[in-house]
Amino acid sequence: MRAKNWLICFAVIVAFTAAAQGQTLPKVRAAYTSISIQFDAVYIMKELNLPRKYGLDAEILFVPVSSRAVQAALAGEIQFITSGGVANINANVTGADFTGLTATLNTFVFKIIANPELKKPENLKGKKIGISRLGGASDFSIRYALTHWGLVPDKDVALIQVGGEPEEVLALQNKAVDAVILSEPFATVARRAGAVVLADLSQLGVPYTMHGFGARKSYIQANRDTTIRFMKAYLEGIYVFKTNKDIALNVLKKYTRLDDLSLVQVAYDEMSQRLIRRVPYPDREGIQTIIDQLAKTRPQMKNLNPSDFIDPTILKEIEDSGFVKKLYGN
Repeated sequence: MRAKNWLICFAVIVAFTAAAQGQTLPKVRAAYTSISIQFDAVYIMKELNLPRKYGLDAEILFVPVSSRAVQAALAGEIQFITSGGVANINANVTGADFTGLTATLNTFVFKIIANPELKKPENLKGKKIGISRLGGASDFSIRYALTHWGLVPDKDVALIQVGGEPEEVLALQNKAVDAVILSEPFATVARRAGAVVLADLSQLGVPYTMHGFGARKSYIQANRDTTIRFMKAYLEGIYVFKTNKDIALNVLKKYTRLDDLSLVQVAYDEMSQRLIRRVPYPDREGIQTIIDQLAKTRPQMKNLNPSDFIDPTILKEIEDSGFVKKLYGN
């Protein structure tokens, strides 16, 4: 009931704001590339139409493949995309001009979920691991972890692209793969179906830029005010996620299509209180981790400067204005 009343009040405010403006709002498109709890602030942005509150007509789309989102952004069809940092770096090496505006997460959040007969990471040798998509965050994370354990990806362990995280769960249940790499709430879904947690990659303590919003440098330079407005909407999405559990979980339930909210209770507490920050600045160290890992197979990347792939000035300008303090009331 509290969530419903909050939504009604917000809708009234938005309606009055739009009427008061009496003009056509700048249009933007944004894309998110996965369905998981760390994207809940983006879903909240969409459900509450927060960009309109800040003077934007925004269309927020699900584009399940990062490379497609990158291509759409290069074509000017999408202005803001979420990525784990990997897609931005790979695109820029081939001539693009993407930059990370936020880093929603600054470490790995995936878990390796396996059939019960596997007892430790070393048992993955000779096995098949299901990932969402080659070149994505799950692919990068599992390659990093396998190398950490002394295993060679694609040689000691086969990496099989199976689609999104729900498809990974099905692939594991159908024994098409021996293990999968999942974030919440799908890691818990797989565990409740009888699988086991072989490793929690968040325990590695590795800085890693994940699921932040990014945009083309050329777009930001030409549309800085629009970029600031969009980022304010995102920061308010994070605020609602962190402070209104009812809305956060109900929105997540809709997008994950999971009826049992107990699946995400523990993950929500960890994400909202510890992992997702009020102001998720992009991080040089997180980008450096990506560069170092990519350089193992592409030595030409070794000398890349992580600062070239992030732009913290947008969030700093917003924070310096007092926006975040006003949002949280302190």
